[in-house]
Amino acid sequence: MKVLNLKKESEEKIIREAVAVLKAGGLVIYPTETCYGLAADALNPNAVERLIQYKGDRRGKPISVAVADQTMAAQYVAINTTAINLYQKFLPGPLTVVSKSRGQVVKTLESVNHTLGIRIPDYLLVRQIIRRLGKPITATSANTSGKKPPYSLADLKKYTTAKRLNLVSLFLNAGKLPPRPPSTVVDTTLNEPAVLRQGEITIPNIPGQTFISNSEQETKNIAAQILSQYRNILVSKSLIFALQGELGAGKTRFVKGLAEGLKITANINSPTFVLIKEYPFRSGTLYHLDTWRMENGQELESLGLKKMIKPHNILAIEWLQKVRPILEKLPKSRVAVVWITIETFSPTRRRIKYQI
Repeated sequence: MKVLNLKKESEEKIIREAVAVLKAGGLVIYPTETCYGLAADALNPNAVERLIQYKGDRRGKPISVAVADQTMAAQYVAINTTAINLYQKFLPGPLTVVSKSRGQVVKTLESVNHTLGIRIPDYLLVRQIIRRLGKPITATSANTSGKKPPYSLADLKKYTTAKRLNLVSLFLNAGKLPPRPPSTVVDTTLNEPAVLRQGEITIPNIPGQTFISNSEQETKNIAAQILSQYRNILVSKSLIFALQGELGAGKTRFVKGLAEGLKITANINSPTFVLIKEYPFRSGTLYHLDTWRMENGQELESLGLKKMIKPHNILAIEWLQKVRPILEKLPKSRVAVVWITIETFSPTRRRIKYQI
């Protein structure tokens, strides 16, 4: 693997050598505004296969591509009004916009639903390389599957085997990058835009927000992410997560994610038959309630709702039909309610919508 120091080499030499490697079907590791990324010619099946060999088992996960600008993006995906708004407000930047693929890139890069993630890196040199190449490059992080994303050459060597490093032809060394979060990923192909991964950018014009979960662990991760956005409220108020979803949708799994975000180590089980369970954490208590067996919503108050509602406490309430009117009347000066709806698409796929 050849290493080019971006501070010592001319810009023209860097672009010329990177483009030559990519045209030959090789792999290039390049700096981005997040971590180091791994580039292959997105239209070259052999190059993409080489990238997959490097990354390891991805279990069919799609791989985003980087383009130079919106005009280039439109050659490879169908850009709707939602996507255009995101391009204009946030790109170039750490945002991946998922749209319907036009089928021009290597199929391996697309999702099973024939969508494709598009990045426009906020790194001028990378965009110049893409323009010179005249084609999109892959925009996956340069770590192998399950390993830490690299923010430096030292990171890459520490967590990558020599065999896999031999698959890479060129490393564009910009030194140690700031340890920033990954890009936010937004799916614009649904009726409402959905955040598939929350990164540095938060999209303010998505009402509430919508996440897509493809596994139980992703559901827990999403719960922890939502909690992190509203945790500052706990200084002065109680926080209620009002959970609605059919049987088996993953409401208790969501509560387990809240517990993980609070660093609660106790095993979280459904309180269906006991109605309420309590889990202390560092600054307060997580109350997990299931109202399914309640005859009416007033039983919620008899369980001590008023005593639970105080700063630093969190309530997660499953099955809202009987208690929604009570929650809607709670004083906003004392409590904030996050309304969560979990919809089931398949045995593993969920849509999680929330608003406050």
